[in-house]
Amino acid sequence: MLFGPSPIHVCGSEPLASRVVAGLRADGRRVRLVSPDQLTTLKPARIRTLILADPPDPAGLIAPFAARLDQARRGFGAEPVRLILMHPADPPPPLPTLNLDGRLRLETFAIENRAMRALLARWPLHSGMDPPFGQVPHLLIAGFTPSAGAFLVQALRLIQYADACPRVSVLCDDTERVAARFQAAYPQAGQVAEIRFAPLASPSLKDAPAVTLALVCPDAPGAEGLRVARALIQAIAREQRASPPILLEIGDDAARGDIADWDGQLIPFSSLHAACRPQVLLDGLGDEAARTIHEQYCDSIAAQGRDPGTEPAGEPWPRLATSYRQANRHQADHLWAKLALTDCRAVVEEMVDSFAFTPLEVERLARIEHRRWAADRFLDGWSYAPVRDNARKHHPQLIPYAELSEPMKDLDRFAVRGVPNLLARSGLGVVRLLIVGLPAPGAGSASGRRLCTLTRLVLERLVARYPDRALVLAATLADPATRQVMRQALDQTDAGLFWLLPRPVDELLAAQPDAAARLDLLELAARAERRIALDGEGELARWFAARAEIVIALGAIAPMAEPARRVTLSTGWAGLDWNFEY
Repeated sequence: MLFGPSPIHVCGSEPLASRVVAGLRADGRRVRLVSPDQLTTLKPARIRTLILADPPDPAGLIAPFAARLDQARRGFGAEPVRLILMHPADPPPPLPTLNLDGRLRLETFAIENRAMRALLARWPLHSGMDPPFGQVPHLLIAGFTPSAGAFLVQALRLIQYADACPRVSVLCDDTERVAARFQAAYPQAGQVAEIRFAPLASPSLKDAPAVTLALVCPDAPGAEGLRVARALIQAIAREQRASPPILLEIGDDAARGDIADWDGQLIPFSSLHAACRPQVLLDGLGDEAARTIHEQYCDSIAAQGRDPGTEPAGEPWPRLATSYRQANRHQADHLWAKLALTDCRAVVEEMVDSFAFTPLEVERLARIEHRRWAADRFLDGWSYAPVRDNARKHHPQLIPYAELSEPMKDLDRFAVRGVPNLLARSGLGVVRLLIVGLPAPGAGSASGRRLCTLTRLVLERLVARYPDRALVLAATLADPATRQVMRQALDQTDAGLFWLLPRPVDELLAAQPDAAARLDLLELAARAERRIALDGEGELARWFAARAEIVIALGAIAPMAEPARRVTLSTGWAGLDWNFEY
């Protein structure tokens, strides 16, 4: 082919290879599916990207292909060839030793691990809680398939949000065997979180912390998985009065039905579809920050007068060993937890000025960063010892942050202070949130066109008054007036939505007057970036008082201790009352 980009060649096991081809073609990529026999006859110099989709004998395909590529004439095929080996999970299968100066650039792609990483990027652990309000993650996993295990390990690497110990509940059949196997694979996992295994048939959640995120991974996706997920929703609502996001694995199926069928709480996903997305498989979606962390590390080595290329961890990213790539990815993935902890958001860099965390924020985040780093080490099999021993995986810094020396604390502080610069190198800037509360309407609330006009005026003033803040509106969405204001804010500004839930979602839906109102609520709730469970109306009032800098009062509402800034939208035009304390 003389014109246009070279096609991506795919070879491997079915049905995975065909799924990869379908995903690439749906994204407009040129693809050619070839058999192992055809691969041996193709001129390797004419291939730019080759994806091996979990072939039975990867080493038997890679070694001769690499040899033929290195023997090919220089010229047309002088550019390196990218080979992506897809395999079920880490560690990768045995691979041939390749010439690092050769033309083949081998990347391993663990399907389950990368799919779960993409899932947690879309639904981070804080999507079901509010860390600055003191809430701590409680992850629940129902069913323990290999994908669920990959999700658990990835979540444990990201679960540090506070000094309090997070909780993980695993519901499965054959509890003792599953617990023993997990403990054998990750003996130090108990240092990261409190992990409890319980029977799937009889979960007991009454005395446990409120579940903040749940994953359902049935052995056979389908009706049984949906039944388990709905039973779990009922158990959590009944025993904990909470409604966390429920991620449901549906395998290779497509999600069917409309939004009402999923009740605003079930979130169907396919790990296979996620892994086969070109943005994940080919384009390194989510790796931008990881690459930047690696570049900064290489820069620090060079600044010390050393050649990064002489160290295994200093190799260029395309040649970097998988273990080092993973460490960079884990640190990068936790950036979003740090932003959530400080009520910050990453936006396009041109939209913001310079940003720096306060000294108190730096110290708090440094403690969390040390816990994250330690979790990564523990899950890799390391343990504490007074003297470092890489062969035995012993490390003297696996101690609480408070016991570290000041130079060691400074390493964590440096990592935290570097977050804005790290994001800036990826074209992103950091802004603080402006959280605006929307309590339930009171007497004299404006409605209809008048409410629409008042809302527009309020939004314009907020954006003008706080140009360097990211607007977030928080509400229960229980009434039509609140939903009208919220929808207008989302449609007319770049505002975000926190969905506050002082009672379970099923009760909230049951209280709506008709199907149209329920659908209106569900469609708006689907746009929420976070849903926050609160223990009744009293805790809802405390949340508004503690977390909202500004309250938009739809008519007369009950007095609140703090915040002092309030905007009242009432039936009279004079009701646009600004009591801001600048």
